[in-house]
Amino acid sequence: MYKNIIKGKKCSLIRFIGHDEKLVTLMHNIFNDEALHEFLNPEYLNYRTKPQIRKWLKSKYSNPVEIWYVIKHKNLYVGYICYKWRKHYDEACEISTAIDKNYRGLNLGYESSKLLLDHLFHSKRFKYLVGYVHKGNKIAENNLKKLGLKKNNRLQKIVTKEFYDSDGSSSVYNLFSITT
Repeated sequence: MYKNIIKGKKCSLIRFIGHDEKLVTLMHNIFNDEALHEFLNPEYLNYRTKPQIRKWLKSKYSNPVEIWYVIKHKNLYVGYICYKWRKHYDEACEISTAIDKNYRGLNLGYESSKLLLDHLFHSKRFKYLVGYVHKGNKIAENNLKKLGLKKNNRLQKIVTKEFYDSDGSSSVYNLFSITT
């Protein structure tokens, strides 16, 4: 189920495995990009220095409920994409992605999401594939709609409770989902 490489036309997804200084630099750029702060998982903003990021990355290499990939375009690391679930709740997985500012606008967020969604559809591991989108991030919202995901308030309450122990009622995020 966990592929190390997922190849596409414009980009490939390469699983986070072992120490990689190019990956540390990429994550440092993304986690310190002021334009992304309101869109990223707030937890990630706790890791701003390269030593903090190296330690954080170690926890992602063999995490039992998170699979992380670097998005590679023309031999360059341009972003990350991951999917996560919970041990006690594996009916849904959450997909998350971010692209370095130097590579936005090249459709790499869309293509990488499509690659991962196709992979997850074929795995038949999860009933729902979901993505949280900040209410102000229309680009991400439109990408998810193009991929076939729909805003789902009912499922947002369930998934947010299971993933984040909150009902999501005061959330700045909307949940989009697709049934596999």
